[in-house]
Amino acid sequence: WPRPAAALTEAYRAGRTDPTAVLGSLRAACAQLATMPRRSPVLNQVPTAEAEAAAATARYRAAAANPSDAPGPLCGIPIAIKEEVAIRGLPLRLGTDFFPDAPAQEDAVVVARLRAAGAVVAFQTPMTEFGMSPVGVNGKRTLPKNPHGDHHAAGGSSTGSAVAVSTGLCPVALGSDGGGSVRIPASLCGLFGLKPTFGRLPRTGDPFGGTLDHLGPLGASVADLAAFLCATCGPDPGDPASAWAPPDLPLQRTAFTRALGRGVAGLRIGVDESLWRLCDADVAHAGMAALHRLCEEGAELVSVHLPLCLHAPAIGYIVIGLEFLEAMHVLSPPKDRVGPDLRLLMAALSQLPATAYLDAQRLRAGLCREVRGALLGVDLLALPTTAVVAPSLSEIEMDGLLDVDLLEALVRYNFIGNLTGLPALTAPVGRKSAGGEDLPIGLQLLGDAWDEATVIAAGAHLERIGAARVLRPKIFVDLLGDLLASPKGSIGASFHKGEPR
Repeated sequence: WPRPAAALTEAYRAGRTDPTAVLGSLRAACAQLATMPRRSPVLNQVPTAEAEAAAATARYRAAAANPSDAPGPLCGIPIAIKEEVAIRGLPLRLGTDFFPDAPAQEDAVVVARLRAAGAVVAFQTPMTEFGMSPVGVNGKRTLPKNPHGDHHAAGGSSTGSAVAVSTGLCPVALGSDGGGSVRIPASLCGLFGLKPTFGRLPRTGDPFGGTLDHLGPLGASVADLAAFLCATCGPDPGDPASAWAPPDLPLQRTAFTRALGRGVAGLRIGVDESLWRLCDADVAHAGMAALHRLCEEGAELVSVHLPLCLHAPAIGYIVIGLEFLEAMHVLSPPKDRVGPDLRLLMAALSQLPATAYLDAQRLRAGLCREVRGALLGVDLLALPTTAVVAPSLSEIEMDGLLDVDLLEALVRYNFIGNLTGLPALTAPVGRKSAGGEDLPIGLQLLGDAWDEATVIAAGAHLERIGAARVLRPKIFVDLLGDLLASPKGSIGASFHKGEPR
């Protein structure tokens, strides 16, 4: 464990299994998980998946006769897509229960690029309502619990995508991130997650706009994140923000995978101790231990001072809140069909004057200058991903947006990346015992604009030396292991329940 994309492609190339068999195994496992209360991360199955799996199987068979025509790293790999992003043939409902069930007519650009890379777009995953809760609860959806804890939330808003990867249903999934919605569930579920530079992945086919929302992957390994980025990055005319991205050139697309083996010798990592003092002691201990492991490998920790970053949550709340309120005016949802926490949020936001948004953007500009100044002297900034481990599913937390202390503990360190638009990766670097469960801890590495390669290099080195590792949860599916252990031609995967490792 884990089962990254490379494990599947190796088995495909060796002829030990094929994408069609893996998809059949996946479908059977999903059906079994659906019988377990709050364990299934599947919202809808993608109707074209069987055809894509068959095409990928044919490609591997052709490559066996002609090795020079080797399929790419995502060929035949099952991938999950958050319900915020359009999938041809499926509805786009954004975690609500009142948008029409009419199927999308076209794929989002990122989904189309995944298909072009040979990936099997297998299923759609549920999210929190309009993506506004980082906790991982939604009165409009039966969101899955954290695979590492029977009584703990999985984080949001990309809840289903995180649980899909953590459970083992797919090596990599697509999420979105406006205030940590990729990194928070990745951290709480013990995964790697990446929010790229703003505009790196085009948002064409994602109804959310604004100045904070990014698309990004959650994966079982850093290599999975890099392969995903290689397949999906580059400008698209449908998303003006992506016009700032570097040109879509073959050398640019392979930069991320080339960075995997670069190491950390000479890397300077900035640490603001005042920010680290705001998180749980066990979270700080695990994160700093991982950073010291990088120092043993040739990196250097450098003290930095980021006073405005202390106020990132407050700035982020105003920016994302008022941009959300503007989107609600456009969408005009029936007020009685919106969850009570969102209704309360919208009522509070509607009382803010326009000057509040302007003030927040001025403070945001100052925060950007502050972070830019720090990055002139270091290569990366190191932060906790969340200040706490996965919260318990108590009654107050079921309200999603009403526990303000929990809210800030989850988003405090994540809004920095969204407000600046800089790339940020979370890596699973430890665990904490809480409520009788062993819950994951994430370390966040934030890099300079368009420099995902350095973030990936550091994350990959953490993984390589064992300082970061995706551990098997209590409830899991081993698609490859079960399939190879089953008689030829049978469907072998099913859910397992055991001790985490």
